[in-house]
Amino acid sequence: MKLKELFRATFADVSNVDEENRTVDLTFSSETPVDQYFGREILSHDPGAVDMSRLKNGAPLLWNHNRNDVRGVVEKAYIGNDKRGHATVRFSKSAKGEEAFQDVKDRIVRGVSVGYRVKDMAQSGGDKQNPEFTVKKWMPHEISLAPIPADHTVGIGRAADGEEQDVNVEFIQPEPVTRKEPTMTEKVAATAVEIDVARNEAVVAERLRINTIRAMGDKFKRDDLASKMIQEGVTLDAAREQFLDAIGAKQVPAAKITDAAGFVDASARELKNYSVCRAILAANRNDWSGAGFELECHKEILKRSGREGSDGFLMPVNIPMNGQRTTSATAYGATINAGQGGASLIQTDLLAGSFIDVLRNKARVMSLGAKMLSGLVGNIAIPRQDGQTPTYWVNSEGADVTEGETVFDQITMTPKTLGSRSQYTRQLLMQSTPDIEMLVRNDLAQVMALAIDLAAIAGTGAGGQPTGILNRSGIGSVALGTNGGALTFDALIALETALAVANADETNLAYLTNAKEVGNLKLLKDTTGRYLWTQYTANSMPAGGAPGEVNGYPVARSNQVPSNLTKGTGTNLSAVIFGNWSDLIIGEWGVLEILPNPYGAGFNSGSIDIRALQSVDVNVRHVASFAAVTDAI
Repeated sequence: MKLKELFRATFADVSNVDEENRTVDLTFSSETPVDQYFGREILSHDPGAVDMSRLKNGAPLLWNHNRNDVRGVVEKAYIGNDKRGHATVRFSKSAKGEEAFQDVKDRIVRGVSVGYRVKDMAQSGGDKQNPEFTVKKWMPHEISLAPIPADHTVGIGRAADGEEQDVNVEFIQPEPVTRKEPTMTEKVAATAVEIDVARNEAVVAERLRINTIRAMGDKFKRDDLASKMIQEGVTLDAAREQFLDAIGAKQVPAAKITDAAGFVDASARELKNYSVCRAILAANRNDWSGAGFELECHKEILKRSGREGSDGFLMPVNIPMNGQRTTSATAYGATINAGQGGASLIQTDLLAGSFIDVLRNKARVMSLGAKMLSGLVGNIAIPRQDGQTPTYWVNSEGADVTEGETVFDQITMTPKTLGSRSQYTRQLLMQSTPDIEMLVRNDLAQVMALAIDLAAIAGTGAGGQPTGILNRSGIGSVALGTNGGALTFDALIALETALAVANADETNLAYLTNAKEVGNLKLLKDTTGRYLWTQYTANSMPAGGAPGEVNGYPVARSNQVPSNLTKGTGTNLSAVIFGNWSDLIIGEWGVLEILPNPYGAGFNSGSIDIRALQSVDVNVRHVASFAAVTDAI
């Protein structure tokens, strides 16, 4: 039978913490039965049952079985008389190693999990539906710290995404009936026994397939996809590929996730009557008697997001934005003249949808195909396949295939707080007309969208900012000159080649640059003097608002793309990004917090300062999906 690498976790008995040598003694395994996908499993700790060679040869101490997250090393390992696996681990002096060491010392992290391979096991009980196996020979090869372990009384088992291996399995077989001259009925019965024994392994393998796919469906919140693959007989390898594709635009929980943290369950009519202006005035006066519905929305969002309170108020992100707004609003952050009232406001149509829809549509990277994960609560981790399963030619008939493993890792996202300030006059807010209401809502959406868009493109990753594409290590790079240079068609081909060489996905490929470089692209000509730029018409313009294309790919324009970069003696250089924009992920934690301050800069003129806070983060599934020029003149 083929089995994968297995894991089981428990609460460790941590002792003998040596702070000087940075070592800790712990237990990592026992004979406690564990429900694995193929049945109940008991790890034998008898003499000779455990191959400790890997652990004794400097095995790694990992974090949650992530091979790219090493926190230390196993210095000593043995099987005790108590039939438990014991180990002494030494933590590294890296920042992550120090963090893990402190958490273990403080007994914050107590979960320990062991990764192991089964070499030989035998059915020791149960029946065909619920078999029990005793693993007679097995080899642990790494120990991991597990901040959230399984039930400490039974441990946890799951199939890893590694390569399957052949395992010798002894099944319980009925004792054969021996007679000198068996009757025809007895011959048929004996044949049935042989068939049943042969079928037993197939049943276990099928149960493995079903349970593993079902477990992946539970983990990725895709029970529908799991049921479909089970019914269609999809193999485990094919199932993993389909799940990886399906979760490209779906968050995977590392903590709690909801799609409704900043949403309020109310009728369309009730939500349409929600007034941001009324809520601002109520919070400013600390008098909600005239804003009962807005107060209930605030309390509901507090409850859903798990927060205890807020200095201002929390605004729903599913309030409708269809209606009308004004065209005479000043730039964001400027004071609106109270004397104008609402008389000079001109009504124009506003994009239909909710506040969050408008926010998304105003961000250029979103319109290019970036994925937004909304309503998050807590940190999240998204799995990805980091490399292909290795394959090897067999040297000769009967020779073993070299063992290899597909490497999976995770990209993580943590909320980073975005803040903005604006100012409105008290008289303007008291107007409470649909026009004024839409102006305030659109104002908030506009500034948030621009900030998120800029962070996704050029966020520094420092000072609380997310890390944008241009500052992300590992993306492709094309240089134009020592001090910068003019953008050329050859440079564009080099950008496209960088993605092709890295086997980047070919969906949602497009260029993004600023207006200056779009102008330069429009001037590029081929050897015959023909312009390479193809201008889109209003009917042919694709999603993303790209005005045209070069070499078959859309070119989107946004002055959020930097034009003030430096290189050598070159200044005011621009960036040009080429990429698969569906691999850009924006996490949005679904709570927009607004705090009015009547004593701000506009106090003397009767204006109210507004501070808005939103939590977001940016990451990419594959850095190879993007390449950039950062020195275009």
